Amino acid sequence: MNNQSLEKIIEEEYKKYQLYTINDRAIPYAEDGLKPVQRRILYTLFKNKNKGLIKISSLTGLVLTLSPHGPASVDSASTSMGQSHTFSNNYPFIEGKGNYGNRMNPSPAAPRYIEGKLPKVFENILFDDMNQVEMIPSYDEKTVEPKSLKVKLPLVLLNGVQGIATGFSTNIPSFNHRDIIDSMINYIKTKKTKRINPWVRGYKLKPNYSRAENRIEYPMLIEEVKGKVKITELPGMSAEEVNKYLYQFMDEDYIKDIIDNSKHEVDIELLFKKGRRPRIKEIKEKIEKSKYLTPNFTLVKKSGEDEGIKIYKNPEEIISEFTEERLKVVKKRYELLIKDSEEELNKNNEIVRFIKEKHYAIAEKKKDKSEYTKYLKTKKFKYFDYLSELPVYRMTKEEVNKRQLLVKDLSSKIKEYKKIFKSKKLVEEKLIEELQIVKKDLDDYIKKI
Repeated sequence: MNNQSLEKIIEEEYKKYQLYTINDRAIPYAEDGLKPVQRRILYTLFKNKNKGLIKISSLTGLVLTLSPHGPASVDSASTSMGQSHTFSNNYPFIEGKGNYGNRMNPSPAAPRYIEGKLPKVFENILFDDMNQVEMIPSYDEKTVEPKSLKVKLPLVLLNGVQGIATGFSTNIPSFNHRDIIDSMINYIKTKKTKRINPWVRGYKLKPNYSRAENRIEYPMLIEEVKGKVKITELPGMSAEEVNKYLYQFMDEDYIKDIIDNSKHEVDIELLFKKGRRPRIKEIKEKIEKSKYLTPNFTLVKKSGEDEGIKIYKNPEEIISEFTEERLKVVKKRYELLIKDSEEELNKNNEIVRFIKEKHYAIAEKKKDKSEYTKYLKTKKFKYFDYLSELPVYRMTKEEVNKRQLLVKDLSSKIKEYKKIFKSKKLVEEKLIEELQIVKKDLDDYIKKI
C-alpha cells in the first residue's frame, strides 16, 4: 500500500468534488441550458407523457433511476420548474396542478400533494430532434439518458438561473422569448445579434441593465392610488420579506400600519397617522428600494473545441454561439430525413418487385422460413425478413399501386430534402421558419399562465 500525505489526498478529493459540483449539479450546460437534474426530470416526463399528470413524489421515484442524488434535490428541482408566479419562471417547464406557491408566498405544497406534466410547447422545443441526441449510460449503467438535448432556444435565458459550484458560480437573468428569437433571426441574417434586456413576466417595471457596471436593478414602485399610498410593484420579495422591511418604518413611527391586499398583483397600502402623511415624493425616496443582480454568464460546455467551463461576456454571445449550433442541427435534420426516406423508398421498391415477380409463390416450395429467406437473399432482396412475413392478402395489384404512389411521394420529398441540405440559405430559412413557430407557441403558452 502506497503512503500518501494528507495534503495530497485532500487536494485530489477536492478536485474530484469540484468537477462533480460543476459537471453534475450546479452549472447548466451551454448546449441546452439545463442542469443535469433538470434534464433528467424533463426527459422522464417526456418518456411518460402519455400518463398525463404525475404526482411530483411519483415523478421523483422515476427520476431516481437516472439520478445518483437523493429525492430532496429532485423534489426541489421539479417543484421549482413548475412554479409560474412572477420572479419564479417566465416559462414553467412543468405544467403544474396544485399549490406551487404564489408571488407573496412562494413556498409550494409537499410533493405528494402536487402534480405536473410536460407542456406540449416544451415537448416540441426540447425533444423534436431526439434522433440527433447522444445517449450516455446512467450513473449505475442500468439505463441511458441524454448527454444534452438539441433544444430550439437557449433555455438558460428564458427563465434565468443561479448556481454555485466549487470555484465557479452562475447568475443569469431571465429574458423575453420574443427578444431572444428576434436576436437569433437577426444573427442568421446579418451575423450580428440584437441586444436584449432582462424581462420578468408579470413585473410592471422595466429592469435597469447597466452593462458598464455589470448590474441589473429591479426597483420597487410606490404610487398614490385614489388618495391612498400603495406599493404596487415589488422586486422579487415575498410577503415575509416585505413585511420585515416595512416593519422597520413602523418601528421608526414613520408609518402607522400596512394593509396587504395582494392577490395576483401587488397591492400593499401604507397607513400614516392622521395629519402626518408626507408627500408622495418623500415617501418614495425613503421607502422605495431595489434589488440588484450581478450577471455572471458561466456555463459548462460538453462538446466542441472549447469543452469545459466557459464564461460568456453577455447574453448575445450565448445567442450567437447557440444559433450557429442550431444551424448545424437543422442541416443534420435534413441529412437524416434523406437517409430515412431513401431507406423507405428502397423498401417500397422491393415490395413492388416482390409482388410483381411473384416471389411469394416460392414460399410453399421451401422447407421452412430460413430456407425461404436464403432464397430471397439470392434474389438480391435487402428486406428479406420483412418480405418473408408479408401476409398473402397483400399480394395484390392494389398493394402494388399503393406502394408505387408512396415511391413517387418519397422521391419528391427526397429531392426537396436534398435541395435544402445543399443550400446554406434554405437551411437558414428553415431555422427562421421554425423560430417563428416557436415564438407563436410561446406567445400562446404564456397567455394561459
